[in-house]
Parts: sequence; structure tokens; C-alpha cells
Amino acid sequence: MTERTSTPQASDYQAAAERALDFLAAYVDADGRSTEAPSDPALHFKLPYVFAYGGRCETALRVLRYIEHELLDADGAYRDDAFNGPASAFLYQAGWLAWSSAALGRFDLARRAASRAAREQDARLGGFWNDTDLGRVQWLLNSSSAAAGCAAAGELDTAERAAGYMQLLLERQPSPERGFYFSLDGEGKVVTDLGDEPGRNFFDFDAPCRPAMFATAIVGLVWLGRQTGAARHFDLARAYANVILSHRGQPARSHFASKTGWAVLQLAVHRPDAALTAYAAQVGERFLELQQSDGSIDLSGWPGLETGAPLPLRLANLCDWTLTAVALANGAA
Repeated sequence: MTERTSTPQASDYQAAAERALDFLAAYVDADGRSTEAPSDPALHFKLPYVFAYGGRCETALRVLRYIEHELLDADGAYRDDAFNGPASAFLYQAGWLAWSSAALGRFDLARRAASRAAREQDARLGGFWNDTDLGRVQWLLNSSSAAAGCAAAGELDTAERAAGYMQLLLERQPSPERGFYFSLDGEGKVVTDLGDEPGRNFFDFDAPCRPAMFATAIVGLVWLGRQTGAARHFDLARAYANVILSHRGQPARSHFASKTGWAVLQLAVHRPDAALTAYAAQVGERFLELQQSDGSIDLSGWPGLETGAPLPLRLANLCDWTLTAVALANGAA
């Protein structure tokens, strides 16, 4: 971890992003496979977008081709059963695959992944179903990632329905002065149970928080706004950013702030506001503090990880922080 005495500049973030990308690239071979677990989608699914966003498109394409030919079925689902179906995290990974593919010009693959995710969408409410510790719910993290993938892939009807779900979830919060619950049930009611891991089900304005739970919601709505030209999507993205900013602590210093700097900078292009750019800068400074000399992130501050973290989590989390660093280096491009 690094202690700083001056305000970071774009060049500082560029250097930090390059260190992070080097660390990630060290775990990818010449064929785009993870050197640790070639058959594990968890070690691959975030890499194409992060490498593409960081300007390493050749590496991004190698990983994407490997995912396509070795890890996916014809319908766009991962061959690893742990990544498929409503009980899995598939929707989150499907979103990453779709927007990675779109960023690299593979719209055929983006549409395949988005179409697979759309099979889990609730036709009435617009969220995407998956089983969680709260039961079968429409959970913001997975639903918004799938929605972002659909927006990036040009599957706009599906993304528009998902935006409707995000609007309902925001409007129906039972205690907006206390925080934000992340799920709807089949009747469209906000689920207020806290479950086994409360921080993944409720954003408490007075407790340790996970701002990254909102990142794909913000980005997905921004991308949908860009695709459709509809101002309401930018406005809803801003409302979700406001939930993060309503935390009464220091949400940018959370160990779970990561890609929220990238997300709000995407939004700030369309809704310029000093509060958004200041928050992103604070997240970036937190990244610089947490980054270790080898380019990775110190995760010892996470509950339960004081003595070390598994490699898939280390790589996935570093991907998220890298997005914020690249965005700050490039002016949110």
C-alpha cells in the first residue's frame, strides 16, 4: 500500500493501470488461457473488457477467442455448470461477455450472450431471475449486468424492460432514508430480508458498504441512454449514483468501491457534476493506496481475507479497480 502526499495526476493513474494490466497479463498464456486454471470461466470472463478498455486489444481478443471456442456452448452459456442457470452468477458473467464482445467488435458473440441472458428476464417486471440466499429474486447486481450486456449488444427492447425494473426497484424502496435493498420478488415487492450476507442485499447508509453493487446499473443505463438517445436513462443512472453518494460515511474508501469510479465517470460525460468527478477521484486515490508493488490489490481489509485471498477473487477485483484507474487516466473515455 502507498501513502501519498500530493494529488494524483492522470500519469499516476496511467502508470498504476499499466502495473495492474501487467499483473493480469502474467496469468494469461499465448492462447488466451488462464495459466492457473484454463477451464475455469471465473479466471477469464472479466479480462477481455478490461484489456480492451486498457488499450491491450490483442490480448483482449486472444482471451475472448479462447472463451468463445473453449468455454462456451453454442447458445452462449458457459460449459461450466456453476456458471449457468438461475441459481448461478451466470447473468453477471453473461453481461461482461456481451459488453466485452461489443467493445471488440464481435457483435455476433455479444448478441449470443445477451440473448442467453434474456431467457432469464421477467416479462412483466423486467428484472432477471436467479436464486440467492433470499430465494428466487430479481437481484440488482445480476440484473443490471445482464442489462448492460443487452444495451451494449443492441438488444434494446430487453435493456429497456430492465431499465423499467431498475426504476421500480428505486421507486419502491421502503425506507430510502436508511438505505437501499437490492431485490424484487415476483410480485414486484422489495425484498427486505438481509439474508446470509447483508451487505449484498442492503446498502445501509450508516454501515460498511459495497458501492460496486451499483456500478453495472449506472453503466448499463448510461449505455442504454447512448444507444437510444433517451434522457430518462441518464437521469435514472444519476439517481443510482446518488444512492452511493447518500452514504453517510466515506463510500469511496470502501474496499468495495472499485469500478464505481469508472461507472460515475461514464455518467459524468452526460450529466456533468463536480460531485461525480470528486467521488471518482477519491476512488482512484483509494486504488493507489491499495495497489501493491506487483500491481495487485491488497485485499487483507476484506472480512475473512486477513490471511489471504483466492486467486480468482484477486484477479476479478483487480479488474474492477483497473477500470477506474484507466478512466481517470483517460478522462472517462
